[in-house]
Amino acid sequence: MSDMLFPVSIYLIDSILSYTYTRGFLKGKYGKGVVLGVWEISYFFIQIIVFEVLDGRFPDEEVTGIILNVCVLLLMQFLLFTKDTKNNFFVAVSFVAGKETIKYIASVFSFIFAGIWNKVFDFLIGKSMLNATDTIFFWADISKAVTAIICTLFYTFLLSVYLFVIRKKFVKKYYLLQTHENVFLILPCIAALCISVTMKMMIISVENGMTVIIYDAVPATKFWIPVICVLLLSTIIASVILFQKLVQYNEETRKRAMLENQVQQMQREIVEIQDIYTDMRGLRHDMRSHLANISLLVKNAPDSVNEELENYIGKMEETVKKLDFAYQTGNPITDIIIHQKGQEAEKKQIQFKADFVYPQKLSIDVYDIAVILNNALENAVEACCKVEGKKEIKLQSYVKGSLFFIEVENDFGDEIAIEESGLPVSSKRSGNMHGIGISNIQRCAKKYMGDIDIVISDTGNRKTFSLTVMMNGKLTAAI
Repeated sequence: MSDMLFPVSIYLIDSILSYTYTRGFLKGKYGKGVVLGVWEISYFFIQIIVFEVLDGRFPDEEVTGIILNVCVLLLMQFLLFTKDTKNNFFVAVSFVAGKETIKYIASVFSFIFAGIWNKVFDFLIGKSMLNATDTIFFWADISKAVTAIICTLFYTFLLSVYLFVIRKKFVKKYYLLQTHENVFLILPCIAALCISVTMKMMIISVENGMTVIIYDAVPATKFWIPVICVLLLSTIIASVILFQKLVQYNEETRKRAMLENQVQQMQREIVEIQDIYTDMRGLRHDMRSHLANISLLVKNAPDSVNEELENYIGKMEETVKKLDFAYQTGNPITDIIIHQKGQEAEKKQIQFKADFVYPQKLSIDVYDIAVILNNALENAVEACCKVEGKKEIKLQSYVKGSLFFIEVENDFGDEIAIEESGLPVSSKRSGNMHGIGISNIQRCAKKYMGDIDIVISDTGNRKTFSLTVMMNGKLTAAI
């Protein structure tokens, strides 16, 4: 029984860990309990059939076993998880590469531990502490069972750590791999599998009709084989980390380019808007002057004409008032942005409140404030559109010393997924809100030695998303 304990235990551990590892990368097609049960039972018995029942019936047994292992995992992923061929292949190959490599570390550990146990056993026999044959055989069985259990636990620990590190470092799990990226990730795994096959051929050999274990023939291999295996596992992990860094760098580059284009476009629009704003101010001034003159003439007109002219002038004054912005922030750019977003919110039946004052005394570029306001309010309007019933957006700002704070609070309906960076996931990628604009806001804040803070509140009947932006601007003389 002890002879079967180690392999059967390994098959059970592989079944459990393979499911946990796969679930970290792929989404199940069915309920979690169904997928868990079917996966673990199926993979456990398939391993027994392949490696125990059909053992020795394949040419190149080790290579065939690896290929069958990968194919079985791919088939089960296809049946129980969402289809993503390139990610599926990486998950299957990286798991098999890890377990096959760790198997040789565990075998060395098993050999060393068994050797120590045998020395203790021989010592006890030599000291006549174990005399009876039945007692000797009993303790021999106990030693095999203990060795198998300890080695199984050691194997489980190493494989769990390896899989955990890959899952943790593989941040962009739902990133669509390109062919060359998939090859980059899989090559270290294939190299590890090839070396594991080579080690299998080296560890046990037959000389003069006798089985020779390389650990006895070359004792140094008890050190070098684990070292080689650890290096192989480290190479797989390092390739995952490097790949993730490249993906994140490319995303940052793309976001930076988008932000630069956004700022350039906004600068062009702001120049045009400033001209329009200046013209509107002049037009309002002229219109009010004309209305004042007409009012003086009306007073001297007959009563019948006077009433008609007053009604006409009243309508003209209402028209002139429409040229005024509802929010006077102290800067034409922020006036226009808040005015536009406020009108957009009202059209979508969103209550909009703003208490914003442009920080005249702080050295903060209006273009950066414009980027923050534009992105934050656009995200807020988009989020409120997904809320049924009453919805509200609040904007306010305040200054504390050289610090300038902008706060935007809005209602939201859907769930918000948060990345490990602390930023919400882009709505364009996963259906959630507050996407790439948040990273642009954070980048503008950090330009002024500041940052952003996000607070998500869910009271049951209302869910709110609160964004606070802090910027540090050196105080300047009042204009």
